This record gives sequence, structure tokens and C-alpha cells, in this order.
Amino acid sequence: MVKSTQVLGIDFGTTNSYFCKYFSHPDEGHKVRPIDFGQGHIGSVPTTILYREDRSAIIGSTAEDEWGEASENERTSYSLRTHFKPDISNDEQSRQDSTNFLKIVASQMEAKRVDFNPSSHLVLFGIPGDADEAYKGALTEITTQAGYGLVQFKYEPIGALLYHLWNRDISPIETQRGVLVIDFGGGTCDFAFLQRLEVCEAWGDMMLGGRLFDDLFFKWYLEQNPGVLEKLVAEGSEYFVHWLECRRLKEFFSQTMKINRKEIVRKVIGQYGKVQDLTWDAFMERAKSYTAHPTFIEYLNSRHQSRRSRIKKDQQIDLIGWFRDCMSSGMEKHKIRSSDIERVILTGGSSQWPFVEDIVYEILHLDRKQILMSENPKAAIAEGLVILPSLQIKFDKASTKLKSGKGDFFEYRIVPEILQRNSEILDSIQKEISHRLYDGKIIPILYEFRENGGSISSLKKKLEVAIAGIESSLKNIIEENLKILVEALPLALHDLISDWFRENGLTYYSPIVTPQGRTNYLTESVFDARPEGITKLDEELVNIVGGSVIAISAAIVGTVAGGGGTALVMGGPVGFVIGAIVAAAFGYLALQYGKDRAREMVEEMNMPAWMVKFVLTEGKIQSIIEEGRKKFNKVLSTELENAVREPFDDMKIKIRRNIESEIEGLSIINQL
Repeated sequence: MVKSTQVLGIDFGTTNSYFCKYFSHPDEGHKVRPIDFGQGHIGSVPTTILYREDRSAIIGSTAEDEWGEASENERTSYSLRTHFKPDISNDEQSRQDSTNFLKIVASQMEAKRVDFNPSSHLVLFGIPGDADEAYKGALTEITTQAGYGLVQFKYEPIGALLYHLWNRDISPIETQRGVLVIDFGGGTCDFAFLQRLEVCEAWGDMMLGGRLFDDLFFKWYLEQNPGVLEKLVAEGSEYFVHWLECRRLKEFFSQTMKINRKEIVRKVIGQYGKVQDLTWDAFMERAKSYTAHPTFIEYLNSRHQSRRSRIKKDQQIDLIGWFRDCMSSGMEKHKIRSSDIERVILTGGSSQWPFVEDIVYEILHLDRKQILMSENPKAAIAEGLVILPSLQIKFDKASTKLKSGKGDFFEYRIVPEILQRNSEILDSIQKEISHRLYDGKIIPILYEFRENGGSISSLKKKLEVAIAGIESSLKNIIEENLKILVEALPLALHDLISDWFRENGLTYYSPIVTPQGRTNYLTESVFDARPEGITKLDEELVNIVGGSVIAISAAIVGTVAGGGGTALVMGGPVGFVIGAIVAAAFGYLALQYGKDRAREMVEEMNMPAWMVKFVLTEGKIQSIIEEGRKKFNKVLSTELENAVREPFDDMKIKIRRNIESEIEGLSIINQL
């Protein structure tokens, strides 16, 4: 586990780079602080460097402002560089720009007396999930020459996941399932499928990024400002407007559309003109039929990217379809099903485009609340990387405490909840069957016999038919009651476990809340098709309770309608009737015909109503029913308890195992 108390997390980006610090103090505890770069840039600095012949190079917004405000004559000795990060593997100039940029960041922080000393901090540097050895080698060379020492590389998607883990948007156990991280930034679009905080599969496109949309808005701007390009080129402002001013325009438009796609955007582009009547529909039309501006083609040629890029001169490209295809083809290639994905994390500035979430929802069919995005998705990776040590300390302490207390928690909070709900459901099943059998079948038949008379043998046959006929409704009774258990028990257990984890400062998976109220994947009946994405514990409980239907049905059918029920009834209500009538005539008939023949004759005797009423008074019928129901319920209760003992013991084992798995998930953080 990381022991350092000073950590620097860096997300080196195409458009902006993010720097965040973590430190711990015995009195102040653990703190995460974004680096203040001034001019409103908290945690971030534009990945831009301005070279000046007669003065030192400057970076960030200072460089952008200097270029924008410089005279035409001054610009002849300036060189503004941006978008160099994606090309560090194959372009020497990009590597040099990156080295100089990071070196100046460190020197400026030192000048401002910010505690920013890479040599004395643990430095965690984010890299794409599919970064190859050439990229890692280039970045190692850059960070070493820039004075950052021997940095540790951490995958950017893990940084994004750690951010949401820190903010309790996702629980430790969910990190063990499938999480898809989509990092759609200024220069690239990266996808990573994570399980147990490991990048299992990663793919993406080094050309698909925000700079394509910068170029789209540049062309849109040129169309609305005829003749401006020649002026920009003449005064050396084309690069600045293309990649900086139009990037700001793009971000303003994107953020506006995120709130309301029906808005109409207009904006002044510095001293270079303005744009107006920008709408979502017009943007989508342009994005689906995009062609690169010639200066962008020249830019790619200068970076040796044209050969491996689909961006060619006059080549029309569907940027929306490109993103969709990149996501779906990668999932298909790596055999990732939508049901494998528990959560999706959107990070990177371009992930804020509304079409991104639309496509994710279209492909994966997830609940919208399963798609996570931070308040500032551009900075989520840096913040996630830097909090790793704090998470490790926090989860290590919590894990120790939870492990020591899990026995008492299970014994005194989980087990009583299971037993109580189990008892309530079994009692409900028992009462409903007893009511259906006695009040619905037996009592009406006895009163009919009392009013009309008849033979005891015919009474027995009617009762046998009635008892056998109840079999078809038994399963419905069981299913309806167990459906209540299926819906209520997992929610109750989630609440108990959530409370326990919350008492220890952690978050446990909680049911999804919709505008219609509190819901959960378990609101579907156990007898319906299981929805995709169901949680592991819930799935196990559904299977156990579903299996209980079969066991309980077999036990009850055998007890009620399989002969046992008939024997109970005949030994109860009917047995009393037979006994009473036999007692009245048995002595005389026994002397004449013997005991066995006397009983047969009594059962076949067609007794008149007055005789039956004489034997079966109102009070006698009530006592017959009460005694019979009592005996029946006792037997049925025993059979129900025997039927559910094994599946509910299995349920307790699986719940305990799930809790242990959740606690074990905390230790995964320490393996990073």
C-alpha cells in the first residue's frame, strides 16, 4: 500500500492538462487540492505552449492570451503549439513540446511558491487504457527530461473509476463487476472495460476526438464570415482562431446544448467576427457529413498521421456514426455484452456532448442512472489518480473493522430479518390455504349435508373431490406470497447492509430511484424473465426463492391434495360426524351384523336431514371445524418449515458470502 503523504496526480491531455495534489497531516487528515494555475484555472491548464524568439516560452491561458493580443509583427517571431499530446509516439516535435510544457508547469509553480515539487512527491501519471510500449516509452522520456523523476503510470480509466468510488457514486463490490469507461477527450476516444479495478479490454481511436469538432466549428465560422480566412492567414491568426477560439466556441455550444437542445447559440469570436443561429439540428447535420478543412489536413500531414487516418481531403465522414461504430465494434471484437456492464463512466471534455449519452443508452439499454459523469469530467481522472492513497488508507481501516464485526452483524441484524420475513410469509401461506380449504370448501359441504341429509359415503366423496380440486390454486397462493418475499427481502437486506457500511463511512449498492418512486431490479416477478444487469446477490435470492416455490408446492400438494389432506379432514370433521352417527346406531347394528359390517352400513345409510341436524348442531359444527383446522394447520406448518429449511439455509450462506465479497472488494484498492 502507498505510504507517501504527498502525491501529485497528472492527467496530461490534448486540450487541457489537470494537476491535483493529495496530502495527509496528523491534525488535518487527508486533503485533495487541485493546483491553482491562476486566471480562474483551478486544477487545469490549457495544453498550449507559446515559443518566443526573444523571450522564454510560456504556457496555458497566458500563452493563448499573449498570442491573441500580440501585434502582427510580434507574431512573426512567435510559434503557438497545441494538440501535441496524441502524437508523442511518432513525432519528435510533439515530444519536445510536451517536455517543455511540463517543465514550465513545474518551474512556474516553484516561482509562485506552490508546494509543487515532483522530486519529493509520488507522481501518478495517467495513460490510456490501450497505451502501447512506444507511448509509455515516449512519456517516460518526456517526464524524466521535464524533471518529474521516476513517475508511476496508472491507467486513466482506473483514475476515472477511483473518482466515482471516492464520491460514493459506485460501491467497491460494483468495481468487481463490469464497468465501461469512455474517455472522449480533445485528441482521442478511448474505451476500457474494467473488472476488479483491472483493465480487461481497451480500445479506441487516436484520431477521434474533440479537435475534429474544433475543425467543424472553424468551418462553420468561416462560412458565416466570408473572406475572413485570407485575413487570418495574412496576420498569422489562423492557427489561434482555428484551435483556440473555435474550441471555446465548441465548448460553449456543447454546454448550452447539454442544458437545452432547443437553444439558438450566437457568439463573438474575439476580434475576428461572430457566429449566430447555431442550432442542434444544424450541428448534427454537419457532424454527420463532416469534411476536414485543408489546414487540418496539412496539420495531420506535418505530424505524419495522414497515412493512418480516415481523414482525407474532401472525404465526408459521419462523426456521430464514427463514435457509435468505435464503441460497438470494440464491444463485438472483445465479446463484451451489454449485460456484462453494470455501470458506464463518461469522462473527458467531449463526453459532455449530448449525443454521447444517447448512443450509450441506445447500445447498452441501461437505466440512465447507471451512466455516471462527474461535475467536471475533464478533471475526474487527475482527481481520481491522486486520491488513490487516501482510498487505500480508508478502505484498509474500514475492511479491518468490517471483517471483525461481520459475525455479529450477520447474526443479530441479518438473520433476524430473514427469519421474521420468512415466518410472516409462511404464516400467510398457511392461513390462506387453510381459509381456501375450510372456509371455501369444507364448511359449505358440511352445512349442505346438515340441511339436506344423505349418506356419509357421499359426504366423503364430495370432500375428496373438493380437496383434490384445490390443487390447481395452491401454486398461485404460494407464488403470490413468495413474490412479496422476492420484492421485499432483498430491499430490506440492502438497507441493512447499506446502513452498516454507512456506519463505517462507506457506500454499498443501493436500489435505483426513479421519478415514479423507489424501484429495484427485483420488482419483476421471479417467474418473469430476469432483467439484464441484475445484481449478483439479488439474482441468487431470486433463484433461491424461485426454487422454494417448487419445494413448498410439492410439500403442500402432498399434504393437502395428495391424500394427506383427505386423511386429515376425514380424521377431523368427517371423522367426528361418522363417530357421532355410529355412536347412535352402532350398538344395535353391531349386535346384528358385527362391528365391521355395522360401520359399513352406517356410512351407506341415507340419513334424513332431521337425524343429521340432531347429531350436527350449530355448536357441534363449529367445534368440528375449529378442531379440524387446528390439527390441519399444525401439520401444514411442520411441512412448510421442512420444505423451506434447505433453501433458506442456502439463502443465509449466499448473503453471508455476498457481504464477505463486498468487504473483500475493499482490499482490491490496495493492489493497485
